[in-house]
Amino acid sequence: MSQASEPVIHPGRDVAWAAARYGRREAVVDGERRLTFRDVRDRSGRVANALLAGGLDAGDRVAKLMRNRAELIEIGFGAAMAGGASLNLHGRNALEEHVHMLNDSGAAFLFLDEHHKEHAEALRSECPRLRGVLAVGWEGGGAIAGYEDWLKKSAAAPPRVALAPDSLFHLHYTSGTTGRPKAVVNTHRTHRAWLAKFFRNLDYRLGARDAMLHAGPMTHASFNFIETTFVRGARNIIMPRFEPELFFDLTKKEGATTTYLVPTAVRRLTESAKLESADLSGLHTITYGAAPISEETLREAVERVGPVFRQTYGLTEARQPITILDPWDHVADGAPGERGRLASCGRVAAGVELALLDEEGRPVAGGAVGEICVRGDYAMAGYWKNPEATAEAVKNGWVHTGDLALFDEEGYLYIVDRKKEVIITGGFNVYPSEVERVLRRHPAVLEAVVIGVPDETWGEAVMAMVVPRPGESPAPSDIIDFARKRIASFKKPKRVEFLSEIPKNARGKPLRRQLREKHWARKERRVN
Repeated sequence: MSQASEPVIHPGRDVAWAAARYGRREAVVDGERRLTFRDVRDRSGRVANALLAGGLDAGDRVAKLMRNRAELIEIGFGAAMAGGASLNLHGRNALEEHVHMLNDSGAAFLFLDEHHKEHAEALRSECPRLRGVLAVGWEGGGAIAGYEDWLKKSAAAPPRVALAPDSLFHLHYTSGTTGRPKAVVNTHRTHRAWLAKFFRNLDYRLGARDAMLHAGPMTHASFNFIETTFVRGARNIIMPRFEPELFFDLTKKEGATTTYLVPTAVRRLTESAKLESADLSGLHTITYGAAPISEETLREAVERVGPVFRQTYGLTEARQPITILDPWDHVADGAPGERGRLASCGRVAAGVELALLDEEGRPVAGGAVGEICVRGDYAMAGYWKNPEATAEAVKNGWVHTGDLALFDEEGYLYIVDRKKEVIITGGFNVYPSEVERVLRRHPAVLEAVVIGVPDETWGEAVMAMVVPRPGESPAPSDIIDFARKRIASFKKPKRVEFLSEIPKNARGKPLRRQLREKHWARKERRVN
């Protein structure tokens, strides 16, 4: 009797299916550029064939360093069709961060837009494993080929590629507690399990009459809505950057019906003077997440925009939705118990196994605080080439999030603090050790400790506690500017306080919680 063959993944099959079904319907809107479903399939196929002609092997990493634009979609689809793995770089990171991620991942190809072209030669010279750098939206030159010319040389028919389910699909770097970003590994198996979970929890309309407005970076949280929108026959509408006025204009002009926002963007919408005159009647769902949101901001948003908000909780290691706060749970003027749910992140999503565990990995008693832990096929396969970090994060199959929370009697989950020291500012994660490592390189800095403090605009702001070297007296602006040149702008301190010494425990570790306490003392939650 013959044994059953190993399951096979044919990457790009869903893209081809959507193109066959929706054909000449509009799929992508990027300013004046409009692409049909067939256009996207054909251009993605050209990307795939060009990558293979350039020597791409199965699992090779294909990096994208660019702002929101249509090419992000076709390059992502094309990389998968060729059997490659996408790597999205954060456009706001500093050069040395990009160099680390490209070298650590061993990226084979890099697509670079005009906003980052000044880094092109440095990246080529400092990342020797790059076999090709492609200029997207600019001419390139020398060893850097122009994207459109590169694309035209290849056929549009998608290549025939077959992969094992555990083949690499995607890497995404997240800040690390050791001071270096580490990459979360997603395979085709975990990705397809996540797709199934996403659609299983699709409790709002998303079909051929809908349009997803990408208001945030498509390399990050909004990335979750690209393929899902495409295979449902809906349009992907691209905003180059988030601005409330542009958001209002595009929502009306393009008939956007759904979008994804970080809490900072929600707040900026409610603060805009043009909100009252804006026509948002076509928006039936605004999903938000990536960072905690204050009850005041959320209550105002519901009152001024309407009952269209839907919160999803998730993390890079276990993509959203892990929990969902549905639109009908966003009660701004009901009974106290109903209004209080605005402080929660909702109830556990379908297909998610979630437990609150104590330090020994045991479930906590009802109503007690424990660490949010999840498990399932959709969770990460581990950290790239980092078994130690993987073992620390994944225990007995449970992914430990570092978020401390409790359940109420109705099953709503409330995050009360973070076990890890991550700071979430404007929807982006910042780990203090990463910033501290940079600050300690300043010639006038003896010691530095970084904490998150409440901020009405960003949720949390990065604050540095600095002990100057003897005889040195740097200004706060000196510290901030030094960090800005070496790490992403959102990671730099927004505030600096100088101390004569850093309080430490018996082991010599900074008493970070003690430093945070005076800033959070009057807050019910230690996240904002």
